[in-house]
Amino acid sequence: MTNKKLGRVLMIIGAMLIAAALSLNYYNYFHEKQSTERMKTVLSDLKQAIPDSEKSTDSSSPFDIFDDSMNGSETAEPEQSEDITLDGNAYIGIITFPTLGQEFPVTRGWSYAAMNTAACQYSGRRVDNDLIICAHNYTGFFDKLDKLSSGDEVIFTDVYGRSYSYTVTNSELLSGWDSPSLVNGGGSDWDMTLFTCTWSGYSRVTVRLVYSE
Repeated sequence: MTNKKLGRVLMIIGAMLIAAALSLNYYNYFHEKQSTERMKTVLSDLKQAIPDSEKSTDSSSPFDIFDDSMNGSETAEPEQSEDITLDGNAYIGIITFPTLGQEFPVTRGWSYAAMNTAACQYSGRRVDNDLIICAHNYTGFFDKLDKLSSGDEVIFTDVYGRSYSYTVTNSELLSGWDSPSLVNGGGSDWDMTLFTCTWSGYSRVTVRLVYSE
């Protein structure tokens, strides 16, 4: 093969690689956009389904959490929170980042399909102070998780409309294969963990929080 022919072949291969890269970026852009739009729709529907905390004493509420034997003097804490099913997924509440101006629906359990619509309960429970929540690093999802700073407030609202405030204590970068470090310390060193993958997928941006009120 002459140098001229070789040059043409290399140009063609280069053009094909550029086209493939552009197609991948195009797909990723619209996939993220669709996911963000679905998440916003679910968040809106979930807010409509969750009763206001100020109205949670209404005995007619489908999410009534009071035991008649308590005469309404206290709120009964269920062993495991109920969930709300929307579009085939069960949701346990909403996570809010006031300093970032972001909030997300949170599914019960996780799957790759669910993560295209919401943040997900990776493991643990709020009542056990070891809840871990994960989400994609898509634009509009947990892409700004590394912007949370020590002292920032994060709010978790359950399906009864009860809000629980947490304070960020620290952030760390963990290996994507280091699950023991991810879950270690729940209920003692931290009460909630948030994480997302880095763009390489090899590491996890991990934020630890403690319950504040």
